[in-house]
Amino acid sequence: MSRSGEKVALVTGGGRRIGAAISRRLAREGFTVALTYRASREEASSLAREIGGRAFPLDLLRPSGIPRLRAAMRREFGRLDLLVHNAAVFPRTPVGGLRAREWDGIFAVNLRGPFLLTQSLLPLLRAAPGGAVLFLGDAGAAKLWPGHLPYCLSKIALAHQAAAWKTILAPEVRVGLVEPGFALIPPGFPEGEWRRLRSRGGVPGPDTPGKVAGAVLQFVRGGGYNFSVP
Repeated sequence: MSRSGEKVALVTGGGRRIGAAISRRLAREGFTVALTYRASREEASSLAREIGGRAFPLDLLRPSGIPRLRAAMRREFGRLDLLVHNAAVFPRTPVGGLRAREWDGIFAVNLRGPFLLTQSLLPLLRAAPGGAVLFLGDAGAAKLWPGHLPYCLSKIALAHQAAAWKTILAPEVRVGLVEPGFALIPPGFPEGEWRRLRSRGGVPGPDTPGKVAGAVLQFVRGGGYNFSVP
């Protein structure tokens, strides 16, 4: 159970990078933080110990893990006040050589996973006074980068999914969207190209992990729906 009735937050992919910044900020805000990981077990477990939370395995490619996570949340905490959809994949997928398996994997993690997880955890969210769901989009998705087109399309669709959940769940459960800008270089992304893109500007949104975490906190404290600018 959460410590002394503390609010509980679940952050997918919350053990590293932007997810870790969000997890730490929520813990400082007084949340008991549950975070999920796919391959970064050591990092996630270490962070969970640091902030007094718990780390759970979850591979959004495999929906069978979602009921197990829901059962763990009920067993360990008995409540859920905030669900943050941070986990995503960003593989380079140049048009011309894209395989169906690559396309399906990106949409499974970035779009299907948040839908199925939200749906599964709705009873816990609805039972919590002021329960909330927050999606992390991408302020640059509309640029439709040729080397990352499936990712961009999945994030555009995720923003529409968030809007749909907002309509479906209001006023019982609050729904929000944070759309980071160039906040953190993706794994394997050429550093020179990253610096060039950042220097051009033109993509509004929180541009550091700390600013993204700050936007999450603004939403938690009662902010509006879309935090697409710092």
